[in-house]
Amino acid sequence: MKEKYYRVKGMYKDFLVFIKSGNFWNVFYGDAVILHYVTGYKISNNKLVFPLKVLDKLLSQVSKLNISYVLVYALDDIRIHDYSSNSYAFYLDKFRNVYDDELKLKKSVSKMLNKS
Repeated sequence: MKEKYYRVKGMYKDFLVFIKSGNFWNVFYGDAVILHYVTGYKISNNKLVFPLKVLDKLLSQVSKLNISYVLVYALDDIRIHDYSSNSYAFYLDKFRNVYDDELKLKKSVSKMLNKS
């Protein structure tokens, strides 16, 4: 699945890339960070996973922010939604900094708790 992501992400660098797998959609790395702050869904192992049935609701939120995205059903079935005023880079920068700060804080708190 990550191979698909890397291949498509290489072609659509400034787009959210959604990879369909069974009854779920998967989003990785920076794209997962953006969706984490847009939806509140949890990131685990640099991946955010959500069920097919919530895709329309999630895309509605993404669209309101003018973030372009790609839906990958299969490598030969890719659907592109490009906004002329694509704000992907803006939100990636904004949310990645916040996410990195949160991770640093969690690590610091964890260290403090383990010393007790």
